[in-house]
Amino acid sequence: MGEQLEDSTPETIGYIVTVQSQYLGRVQEVTEMLESAGMQVERVLGTLGQIIGRAEEAKRPTLAGVEGVQSVDPARQVRIPPPDSQVQ
Repeated sequence: MGEQLEDSTPETIGYIVTVQSQYLGRVQEVTEMLESAGMQVERVLGTLGQIIGRAEEAKRPTLAGVEGVQSVDPARQVRIPPPDSQVQ
């Protein structure tokens, strides 16, 4: 009968954005510019100068071009096995 529409929402990637040292006092301003550039901000670590969030992979160059941004790096998860597990 009707066609099912495929979910065309682009997949997002977790990023850690590092703010340039001279912009540490303006982290909120940089955060707002990143949001305007398409980043969904999840956490702001102002004292560390890092902004954590998600965005489409295609937006990474745009995020990197935001004033005050030092770098845009993919977030990575590291999992450590419990202490009682066998070492592999």
